[in-house]
Amino acid sequence: MKRRNFIKFTTILGILSSTNFVLARTFSNENLMILDELLNIIFPKTQNMPSAKEFKALEYLVQNISHKTFDDEDKALIIDGTNDFNSSFSEFLTLNQNEKKELIFQIIQNSSYAKSWVSKISYYGIEAMFSDPIYGGNFEQIGWNSVKHNIGYPRPLKTYGQKI
Repeated sequence: MKRRNFIKFTTILGILSSTNFVLARTFSNENLMILDELLNIIFPKTQNMPSAKEFKALEYLVQNISHKTFDDEDKALIIDGTNDFNSSFSEFLTLNQNEKKELIFQIIQNSSYAKSWVSKISYYGIEAMFSDPIYGGNFEQIGWNSVKHNIGYPRPLKTYGQKI
């Protein structure tokens, strides 16, 4: 195992240990690394915007996908799409960043299924960037700060309609 993959693997194990174990049976560690890479390709760091790693897109997805209110069709598309991608492109994690980007752009041009899968992951990445940090993304309000968003009040005190 390459050093970079080992570091990603240990980071993902930390995420898994702090989240719902139902998800641990759903996503392999390799699939979590694929999602992390994909999110960082979709949301790279720019001069004005944070990267997916910085606003914790993967943590947001992991935390929320196992919640009972998460859309079942979206969950199935993300899980099945990631499994299908991993089985079809097992070399993905060994590619360099440019090769990964090229592969992603190539598959979304050639497959409506892949386009839907990447689109759904993009949707939840945007949600992670701009949702209230209580839901696991938008770490330290980095997404809001990047667009100079004025925070709305009242902010949620608990997640998903839990009683206060």
